[in-house]
Amino acid sequence: MVAIQTSCGWMNVISKHIIRKMNKTRQWAMLVIAIVAMTMTVSIQAQKIEVVDADGNGIPLVSVTTEDGVYIGKTDLNGVLADVKGATRVAVSHVAYKPQLVTIASLAKGRVTMEDADFGLAEIVVRPKPYILVEYYYRGFRYIGDSLRAYGAGIIPVAYDINKKYKPKTRYMTSCGTFANKAVMWHSAEIELKIKEIAKRNNGPMTEKWMMRDTVQKVYGLSVTKDGNNRWRIDNPKGKVGQVVHDGNRTYTTLDGARMQRYQDENQGNKSLMKKRQEKDYAYEYADIYSLPGKDESEIPDLARLEMAMHHWELNSDKGRQRDIYYVYVITHSYTDEAGFKARSKELNKGHASNMTLEELQAYERQYNIPALDDTQLKAIRALKKQF
Repeated sequence: MVAIQTSCGWMNVISKHIIRKMNKTRQWAMLVIAIVAMTMTVSIQAQKIEVVDADGNGIPLVSVTTEDGVYIGKTDLNGVLADVKGATRVAVSHVAYKPQLVTIASLAKGRVTMEDADFGLAEIVVRPKPYILVEYYYRGFRYIGDSLRAYGAGIIPVAYDINKKYKPKTRYMTSCGTFANKAVMWHSAEIELKIKEIAKRNNGPMTEKWMMRDTVQKVYGLSVTKDGNNRWRIDNPKGKVGQVVHDGNRTYTTLDGARMQRYQDENQGNKSLMKKRQEKDYAYEYADIYSLPGKDESEIPDLARLEMAMHHWELNSDKGRQRDIYYVYVITHSYTDEAGFKARSKELNKGHASNMTLEELQAYERQYNIPALDDTQLKAIRALKKQF
């Protein structure tokens, strides 16, 4: 009986010792878990970047991808992207600036400064004829979710009929195919539809002038206020919807088209459109870059002043979140007639048919001083080609 009590006493002592050890182990485990949780919290904190020009002004609509070409997002109207989603290096691109690949950790306060792309046009020769010929070179990117699913590029010559209020006549030299050895992989009709929209938008005055019209301001509820030196802020009752910047001999206008359209729908009672856009979570923003007229250039129409444009469309599709991004460069402006337009279209079609390779497209881009695709974009496009 005594032996049993002694054994029980030892068992109590051992049990207490084990319990103390377990408590200490539990405390250490809880401490480790807390440290890991804190580390994870820090690692998943949103990393904001701000993309600016040489003067420190924010650049809207800058596309941001990983170095492997995975889509992250785009900067807002103030040039800010709230979160790079844990990426350590990102590629930034915009139609009017040189693309860059930057390391997040090296950025001072998350700020990226972009350089002008040095793309420009020769002055239009004023020799009035029935048409103004505008040649567009475009690039189109389609993302589903964050993956590049299609890329297209091509040349669109458009003759604007002066006598019919600049009604466009178009020919399409689209470098669009469906084969692995070709430069692009999505159906040309879809690209052409978007380019037609862009060409149609360019029938009238430049965006900055169009936006100042009383009728336009009434429809979209726009107000324009000075926002610094050579800068103007555009608002409607939904908040900031755009900005205008004069930089040297250019004017840059960026607008949130979807926010403007939502105000128009509500104001005019377009319930079906409102519902459709809400269901698809529709977003549309665009930027136009025009040359500013000189003192002796009043006779040159605004449609012959567009230099570059960029359009971002987003919506929910049956395949996921669809993002279409278009860069448009105006190669040349000139006056022409019907015969001249047909001849130029034939010449372009002969040299730039739908079987252009990526390398041939790059040679054309170099010929016209079009800013080159960055290595990240080329890598993503080549990876896309391999899938086909």
